Amino acid sequence: MKKIKIKIWIEDDEKIFGKGNYELLKAIEECGSINQAAKKLNMSYKKAWLKKEQTQDFLGGEIFISKKGASLDSGTKLSPRAKGFLDFYTELEKELEENANIKFKEKKENE
Repeated sequence: MKKIKIKIWIEDDEKIFGKGNYELLKAIEECGSINQAAKKLNMSYKKAWLKKEQTQDFLGGEIFISKKGASLDSGTKLSPRAKGFLDFYTELEKELEENANIKFKEKKENE
């Protein structure tokens, strides 16, 4: 069955937030570490760090809460601002795909 998939990005002047930024933030949220997230995404640490900096610049503030040490709550977590933006991006992508697929199905039925 054919269906539409959408790749979106949000621009603010020359700053961009897209799927790569989204995937890195999700991986950091899952792994609790920029280094582990970079490994999971087969990305160099330097590239992950630069993408993290770009994302931070795009969102206009800190996007991580880091705690050093060996305790259970140590590591890197997303700030509430970053989590909220991830939720927004996820919902936006889902809604756009759903609407595009409804239109696509309607078009195919009318042919």
